[in-house]
Amino acid sequence: MNDLELLDRYGPDAPAASDAVLAAARARLLAAMDPTAPAPRRRPALFGRGPILAGLGLAAAVAVAVVAVPRPDARPGARPDTRPDVAVTDAPTVAPSGSPAGVPSTARGIRLVAATAPGFPYTIPGLGDARFTADPGGPIIAIYLADDYSDVYLSRATEADSVPGSGAESTDVEINGRPGRLLPFQGTSDNGKPPLTLVWEHRDGVWLRLTGQGRYGTPEAVLKLAGKVRDKPQRLRFEVTVGLIPDGWELAAFKDESILMYRDPAHPEVDFQVQWTPKSQPLFRAAEVDGLEKASKVTVQGRPADLFQCREFWMAQVRLADRSIVRVITPRTFTPDQVLQLTASVRRG
Repeated sequence: MNDLELLDRYGPDAPAASDAVLAAARARLLAAMDPTAPAPRRRPALFGRGPILAGLGLAAAVAVAVVAVPRPDARPGARPDTRPDVAVTDAPTVAPSGSPAGVPSTARGIRLVAATAPGFPYTIPGLGDARFTADPGGPIIAIYLADDYSDVYLSRATEADSVPGSGAESTDVEINGRPGRLLPFQGTSDNGKPPLTLVWEHRDGVWLRLTGQGRYGTPEAVLKLAGKVRDKPQRLRFEVTVGLIPDGWELAAFKDESILMYRDPAHPEVDFQVQWTPKSQPLFRAAEVDGLEKASKVTVQGRPADLFQCREFWMAQVRLADRSIVRVITPRTFTPDQVLQLTASVRRG
């Protein structure tokens, strides 16, 4: 490939990368970070050792590693209690709720209930183990990676997703007697061979999207794979699990098996996050938390913990028995007790 071809395919005027290509890049990056791989690699930290970003939208967090500029009072050796705007107080121990049915909490209608184990409802036999990814507001995508880049992606869809873009060609097909459509590839691919997408009605009212690359990027291959899809749930495995969530909320996004975001479907802009970091990482100090109004020492799961009350959010952090760290970040509409009850419900996966 010469320089002009490279510019046409990957330069500033090239078509936008497709969802499939972005998912493949994300999955291969996560695979490269896999701690069980033969060559050990360190996972990049989500946040630099600086202020927490205000707003805490996961959309920005999962796209890039955030590098924040430390505030002047976050210099090494600075004591958080020397800042006049920070009150460091002792708070009573908060124990986790013992009721599996829920916690009677009613802050602005928020009620904590037992969370169900998250899963992906479909399987493609014969492709090995899937990896999973999900962006805020998007579906969970099962990604089956192949050594020769013949990757396959499967996700939920809607009938509207089968409508091609303006001027684009498509091919109507049938899978087990149900309607479907082969959609043309839009954007760039990482190996020069465009993938192929199929959107079809898997069963009454349930539509799926399947994209194949390489060996699976042909009409025959994607139709054959679609016919193999089974209603067999796959458990999503994370570094930590959450035992309590607000009633009606659902898993909305996750990254690298260590960052989870739950969201209120009725108010998609409202969410809480759970972040897990290895034992080699340090705890945040009060002076490093942006918009801090009050820092409290608390106890979670019988262990020392911090509760940070900030202008736009709550954050609790605790070092678990294995020395790894869990941070829970919620909106200010939660009560302090709810933040700590939620944090106490987090367990290693």
